[in-house]
Amino acid sequence: MKNQNYELIISPEAVEEFNASIEFYKSKKENLDIEFVNEIEKTLDRIVANPEQFPKVKQKPIRKALVNRFPFGIYFAQKDSIINVLAIFNFSRNPKRLKKRF
Repeated sequence: MKNQNYELIISPEAVEEFNASIEFYKSKKENLDIEFVNEIEKTLDRIVANPEQFPKVKQKPIRKALVNRFPFGIYFAQKDSIINVLAIFNFSRNPKRLKKRF
């Protein structure tokens, strides 16, 4: 399904995680929040360009894309032309929080 036009939908939980992470990086170093946003955007662009390139998570229809430079994974499900971003997850957090959402 390469080169298909996909609609990207980001869940409220993923938006919350993303915004909290921006604030965290903003407090750590000047412009680190901007660098984080850029890497997330690049990863989302890669997902939209070819979602099937990313591995599935166990037996679920959920895929995981790793973010460069930051310890994050973007978890998403694709059905037809819709990509649902379920989580923008920091790997330093408890993985049980993630399992409850899928």
